[in-house]
Amino acid sequence: MEQLQPLEVGIVVADLDRMLAFYTEVLSCVEQRRSDIPVELSRALKAAPEGYINVWLKTPFGEVIKLVKPPASPVIDRAPEFSSARSGFAYLTFYCSQIEAVLALARAKGAQVRSDDWTMSGSIGLKLVFFEDPEGNVIELVEPGAASAR
Repeated sequence: MEQLQPLEVGIVVADLDRMLAFYTEVLSCVEQRRSDIPVELSRALKAAPEGYINVWLKTPFGEVIKLVKPPASPVIDRAPEFSSARSGFAYLTFYCSQIEAVLALARAKGAQVRSDDWTMSGSIGLKLVFFEDPEGNVIELVEPGAASAR
């Protein structure tokens, strides 16, 4: 397979405005476009029975997150205490600087911290934190130390 564009990840949301604000203000994503997906296409894709709104966000590094809002609010499915307790997608990882400031903003916008505020990893000085966005999707922030910078 030859991949033609950056990877896109879809996140079904109950509150589009709140989640859009969270991903743009906290994680510095930028809205690229939005589209109403018609019922016929939505049903054919088995995405939603009554159509949906799709909002494409570009991350600061170029990946794409799609916020998917169906007309009927979906059930918010909270992640288990430990990510390894279930199979499937577990979390999104964002590499950043100033992890403490990003985490403080995330908290102010409704995030719930899952781990210690930040955790140092060994002698390389890597900082890590896991939190849930306002609808329970798990996000990992990583601030590389000088010895671990990519």
